[in-house]
Parts: sequence; structure tokens; C-alpha cells
Amino acid sequence: MSKTNEYRQWFIHAMNQRTIVRSLITTDGTLVAMNDGMLAWKPLDGRPTRTVVEGLPTVLLALRGPMGPVDAAVVGTATGDVHVLTLPRLESVATFQLKSGSVRAITLVEEGAFHFLVGTQHGAVWSVCDGRTERCELVFSIDGPVSSLHLDDERVHVQSGWIRHVRTWDGSSHDIENTAAGYPVRRRRRLAETYHLPYPA
Repeated sequence: MSKTNEYRQWFIHAMNQRTIVRSLITTDGTLVAMNDGMLAWKPLDGRPTRTVVEGLPTVLLALRGPMGPVDAAVVGTATGDVHVLTLPRLESVATFQLKSGSVRAITLVEEGAFHFLVGTQHGAVWSVCDGRTERCELVFSIDGPVSSLHLDDERVHVQSGWIRHVRTWDGSSHDIENTAAGYPVRRRRRLAETYHLPYPA
């Protein structure tokens, strides 16, 4: 068997083993992330493009350009990296290496700039910005992994499971709320109590 045929069979086998782990649907197209780090942009019109990043993609965020359409995407990985890629060409324009555990959440801080808040599995919340000398700064940490991030004026809302943390940028205020407290706790019933069989059956 020639090397060309061996490579073709290996390539087909690798393609069949890929699994979609994240997807991002926009009005201009769909960005799909695979478990081997491959990213594929499938536009509504035009040819699809592909690229590969190191690590398992865990978070996808679309960025709108000044003209309105989506022209960039932010990708967080399990290795703690944050990549900013252009759309539709998927060219890398910025990379932030946090090395603080898997990236779980990303939110945009400033429109028109590569400035984001990034939450990790270890509870760390980072401010990453391509336009300053210290590109990655640790803002604060919480107990538990970060599930989602949201900015509201000067307050940072961090969700960790059912627990919501609300902090200010300077750390002067910190509120914690258990969002599951309002839900009633139902007593678990045994199977014999749930299904009553008449006697004789």
C-alpha cells in the first residue's frame, strides 16, 4: 500500500472519530469546534474554512465588528488559553495564556477592543486585554468553578452552579446568593410508595 493511500485512510479514520463539542450559530454562519481542536466556519454564502487550536475548545464567543456583522470569534480551551480568530478566515489575531485551569466562561468588557473577562474551573476571574502591558491580570477568585459571567456597570456577576457572586471591580463589595433557596425541597419517595399494586395483582 502506498503512503498516499495510507494517509488517505488515516485521514478518513480521523475525520470519523471527530466529535462536535461546541457550536456557535450566527446570522452569517456557524462555527463548529471539534474534540481534537479543529474549528470549522461554515458561512451561509461562500466556502467553509478550518483551523486547529491546541487543547479542547470549551467556550465560543462571537464578536460583532463596527459595521454590524460578526467578524471575529473568541475560543477558550481546556488548557487555559484564549484565542481570538477572525471570521471568515479563522486567522489568529491574539492569544492569551492563563494556565489557570480550563476556561469556563468569557464575556466582552469593552466594545471595539480585545478586552474580556475570563472565568476558569478553579474559580479564578481574569481580565485579559491586548492593548496593555500586563495582558492577563487576575481580578479575583471564588470558591468553586465559574459557570457564567455577566457585567452590569461596575459589578461583575459570577455564577457557580446555584451560587451567584456579585462583586465590584475593586473588590470593595461582595454579595453571595444561593439561587436554589427559593425552590421547595421535595422528599424523595421510595418506589413502593410511588406505585401501589392491588392485592392480589
